[in-house]
Amino acid sequence: MRAGTARMPVWIRVLLVAALVGGPGWWIADRHQRIGNQDRLAAIASEIAQRPVRVRCPSWIGRNLMFETVEGSVAFDAEGRPAGETKLREESCAELDALAEGRRGEALACVERSGSCGNDAQAVARAVDVIVHEAWHLRGVTSEAVTECSSLQTLAWTARRLGATEAQGRGLARLQLETGYPLMPDRYRSGDCRDGGALDLRPGDPAWP
Repeated sequence: MRAGTARMPVWIRVLLVAALVGGPGWWIADRHQRIGNQDRLAAIASEIAQRPVRVRCPSWIGRNLMFETVEGSVAFDAEGRPAGETKLREESCAELDALAEGRRGEALACVERSGSCGNDAQAVARAVDVIVHEAWHLRGVTSEAVTECSSLQTLAWTARRLGATEAQGRGLARLQLETGYPLMPDRYRSGDCRDGGALDLRPGDPAWP
């Protein structure tokens, strides 16, 4: 009598097929989304840096197996010249992608009408500030205080490039100035970062930042 062959349960076979079929598809979709976001951010950063630069967001491996302690980074060589790319953390990349794809409507509506918005709006403002801050580093600015002040004044323009209206962009800039800037380390802040101050990029414009 021939011994019977044990059959694999149906639910296990379904899971295996889903993993074999869906895994590569998910990876391709995730990679396509990440590269599209990087290219969009690189175009904005290049305008600020006044040269072609790249933006790197973490891949699936980077998101799950590595941990970065800073939101963004740009390497400088011994002569003080910036590299050609910046690396951002997943949190900032995800927020910027969501903003550009129209998934932050509630946060934008809040900053347009009020300065008292919660964590969701602050996360959007912070993410925009991160990419602008690193773009100014890519332009060659090494001082953190000068870089951050320039970032605050370019934040509204950048937000508009990512789909916000002019009023929403200005609202995000004001929110970052009021909630994010005061919490930064001393080296990121300056008394000259004010309307009409030495770091004012548009001294003739009464709007601030």
